[in-house]
Amino acid sequence: MPIEKLNPLHYMGQAEYTGFWQKLFATLLYGFWGRFFFVALVVTAFWVGVRQRNPTLAAICLLLAAIVAYGGGVMNLVRSFTG
Repeated sequence: MPIEKLNPLHYMGQAEYTGFWQKLFATLLYGFWGRFFFVALVVTAFWVGVRQRNPTLAAICLLLAAIVAYGGGVMNLVRSFTG
């Protein structure tokens, strides 16, 4: 099935996949760049929702902004329970 090709665990192991996301949240989505991406996504969501009247794309931008804002904390919380 084509949807199975989207599963990243077919291409890499679970430890490598988890390490990728931990490194991403520890480097790119932390500090200045995390705040920059968050603000850019919120502004884009507002602009797309109000000016272009596309609430679906605005919701996707807000969801991505929430992932950028809270993803690192959630990863640390999950890691504290599992390890």
